[in-house]
Parts: sequence; structure tokens; C-alpha cells
Amino acid sequence: MAAYKPVIACNSGGPVETIKNGVTGYLCELTPEDFSSAMAKFIESPELAKGMGSEARKHVVETFSVNQYLVHVLSSPKED
Repeated sequence: MAAYKPVIACNSGGPVETIKNGVTGYLCELTPEDFSSAMAKFIESPELAKGMGSEARKHVVETFSVNQYLVHVLSSPKED
């Protein structure tokens, strides 16, 4: 995603927390048909892949950048 590429991943675990389905990539069920359908969308529409890739990069920068991490750490409650 940081490389301006949309993602196709399984709809479980970590990808669910990081990928915005239909915006930064596709979350698929664990079937060959679902994955191939998502791939076909990008093959048939390079502009769709490019647009989702741009959204993916934006999402990474806004959510996972060093600055965002520091904001999160500094705003976390301090332990005594």
C-alpha cells in the first residue's frame, strides 16, 4: 500500500484492520473464485487499480506514519 499499490487479501485477521475494502484494495473470502474476481477487476480496469493504489498510499501515510505513531504513543495514558 505504501508503494501506491492496492491489496488483495483474505477477509480475516490483520488485513481486516488495515485494508478498506473497495477503497484501498479488496478483502476476499478464501476461495479461488473470489481472489480471481478481485484480480480481474484490476486487470480489466487499470485506472481502478491506480485510484485504489493512491487511496492505499494515503491511508498508510495517515494511519501508519511515524508521526501518527508518535501522536498515538504520546496521547496514551501513562502508567505510574
